Amino acid sequence: MDGSIYRSARAAAREVMLPVYLYGVDRGSLKELKRKLISALSPKRGHCVLKFVEADSQVRKLYCYYKDGLQGNESQDNAGFRWIKYGIQLTAFDPYFYGDDLQVAEWNLNQGQGFLRTDKGLFPLRLSRGILADQQIPVINPGEVEAWPVWQIRGPVRAFRLTSPDGQAFGITAPGESTDAVAAGRVLTVDTRPGRKTLVDDQGKNYWPLLDPGPSLRPIEPGKSAVDVRLTAGNGPASLRLMLRPRFESAAIVATSEEDFIFQPVQSPATLESLCQFSKIGFVMPEEY
Repeated sequence: MDGSIYRSARAAAREVMLPVYLYGVDRGSLKELKRKLISALSPKRGHCVLKFVEADSQVRKLYCYYKDGLQGNESQDNAGFRWIKYGIQLTAFDPYFYGDDLQVAEWNLNQGQGFLRTDKGLFPLRLSRGILADQQIPVINPGEVEAWPVWQIRGPVRAFRLTSPDGQAFGITAPGESTDAVAAGRVLTVDTRPGRKTLVDDQGKNYWPLLDPGPSLRPIEPGKSAVDVRLTAGNGPASLRLMLRPRFESAAIVATSEEDFIFQPVQSPATLESLCQFSKIGFVMPEEY
């Protein structure tokens, strides 16, 4: 047949070249700066974070690994007694830029009533097998590409199932008539991020074997969408929490109105700044959210 057929597209790793100029007050201070820079960028210490800061203090972050450029070319045009130039090459295996704010939304569920009364007589009996929450919850991803959420489910929860707009779902069916999938007081964290994909509670218990067949831990698409939540709470207060960090295609920052957020922005924890900072771009040590 003539021409060709488009099948799919994927973003490759992002290559970054960062020109760096080091200047020391003497030869010894220059050598110390070089040592600290090489140590800070060592891939054995994990990734570094390239920060882009606008004049209004908004931040974009790119998670990179050192690739090349620190071999030590000290020719006449590249180095002097107290200075040296580098062209540092970095690779961002995740090619997207991250915002500085962790977006959080939380839904509290009604609790069931106890079987035995404490304020009146025993009769009439009251039966409570859990309160069912089955609804479409609105979700807004303020980023430009899909974002991988972290869900937290606080027990007691008999069973749950979360379904994305394309019909992909994951969940855990109630293991028994009187058994909770997530026990009271436990917090189950469902981490959907690539390379992690874990279901672990706050005591380290692995829930992955308990998942219903064919689970799909899907990302949240950019813009407005809805997630179908079917959750049966046990005899006690339960809650569902969603956390995500928006991702962007470039470091350019565009002002966003409050209507584009249904989350409560939570500033990310302070990061440990390395000893190397240059102008408005800086390296920081690895961080988690």
